[in-house]
Order: sequence, then C-alpha cells, then structure tokens
Amino acid sequence: MLNKLCYRINYIWRILATGIAFSLFFLGGAVLGYIIIPIIQLVMKLTGQKKSTKKVIQRLIHYAFRTFIFLLSGFGLMSFRFIGIDKLKQDKGCLFIANHPTLIDYVAIVSKLPTCDNIVKNSLWQNKYVRNVISSAGYIPNIDPEQTFDAIKSTLQKGNNLLMFPEGTRTVPGQPISLKRGAAQIAIRANAPIRIIHLSCQPNTLAKNEKWYKIAPVKPRFTLKVGQLIDPNTILQETGLPSIAARKLTRVLQKQLEKKVIQNDANT
Repeated sequence: MLNKLCYRINYIWRILATGIAFSLFFLGGAVLGYIIIPIIQLVMKLTGQKKSTKKVIQRLIHYAFRTFIFLLSGFGLMSFRFIGIDKLKQDKGCLFIANHPTLIDYVAIVSKLPTCDNIVKNSLWQNKYVRNVISSAGYIPNIDPEQTFDAIKSTLQKGNNLLMFPEGTRTVPGQPISLKRGAAQIAIRANAPIRIIHLSCQPNTLAKNEKWYKIAPVKPRFTLKVGQLIDPNTILQETGLPSIAARKLTRVLQKQLEKKVIQNDANT
C-alpha cells in the first residue's frame, strides 16, 4: 500500500513538474528572443562586434538548453547519459546526423555543443516565439532547396558543424526508422564528413503524436552516444555517381542509426 502511494505521489509530481518545466522553456524562449538577444545585438553593434553575433547567440542558446536539461534532471523527470561528447567538440565542418525519438533531442545535443548550426523547417520561422532566436543564431531555413544547400555548403566550408535529423520528424514508437535522402545528398555534394549521433529514451516519452502530459510510468533514461565518423567521398569513389552514392549512403546511415545504445558503455 505504501509503495503504491509513493508511486502515485511521484507520478503526480512528475506531471506537474513537466508542465512547469515546459512553461519555463517557452517563457525563456520569449525572453531570450525579445529581450536578451536584442540587447546583446545592440551592444555588439555599438561596440563594432556584429560579425561575431551568430556565435554569441548560439552560445546563449547552448547555456539555455543546459539549464533546461538541468531542470529536467533536477526535477526527477529524466536522467541523462552522454557518451563520447568530446568527439563532437573536436569535429570541424561536419554533418551531425541523429535519429529523432523524442521532442527534446535537439535540446539535449545542443546542451553539449557551445556552437552548432541547424536546418529549421519553415513552420518554425513563422512561429513568433522562436523566429527571432533562430534567425539571430544564423540557423538555415529549409525553404528553397538550392538556397538551403548553398547556405549549408558555405557554413561547412567555414568549419562550422551542422546538425540534421534525416527522418524529418520524430520516430513513431514501434515503427522502423525511415530516412529521407537529403542528408546523404548534402554530404555527397558538399564533401562533408558525417558524425553519427544515436539517441535513445527508455521508456519512450515525448515521442511522435504524444501529448506532453502523457508521461512514462517511471522516470525515463535518455542516452546520447556519439558514433563513428563516415567519409562520404569513399562511397562516392566506390559508386562513381552522386545519385547512387546518395542511395548507398542513406542505407549506411539508416543501419547506423538503427543500432541500439549499449547500456553499459562508459560515460565521458
């Protein structure tokens, strides 16, 4: 009886705390986009540091996401393991390719990366709560294919890293991963190395078509494991044609992202 009561209390607390955490997240996004970022932009413009604004804003987002992950952990809503993060910090001009099991995948990754570019779908550019943040961070709008590719190629050539979720949306629990070919085509055309990031959440929570308040029966364990580096040029040399290379690379990426995270890996 006592165990059931404790479980019930914990469950109710996690529902309330989840609501508090996400309310703070959206409030923080509004404050960041409409108060803090404009002030930083003004100060940097007055001091002649406009060229570095993008990196400053990305670092600000990084610290905001670190705080959110800290809240989720501190509230007892989720536990987090990050394996091999140092590899990401050493990569330059690299495509970070990740699977997408939960709503907070991007947040978790960027919480460990002070700077990282990202491709953002058109709907978010129309969202008044986040559009100023993503615009100021120099994120790339996914609107026109050629313009998007030119922006991607330019940022990779400058040594910046770019995060992509090749599924295009969150994975439906119980369904196999299905990748779009865009990530492979970008890697082939831009001759950019690919770093695999595998994400896992057990039990499932914040997945596709799930409401935020439909929490797991027990505290979920979120694991981020950085995988191998893939050279797309090797595949292009094997196949000879970019279109064939992109199809083969997509199959390679899918195979890598379908691998399960080994739970007894050492933390880094």
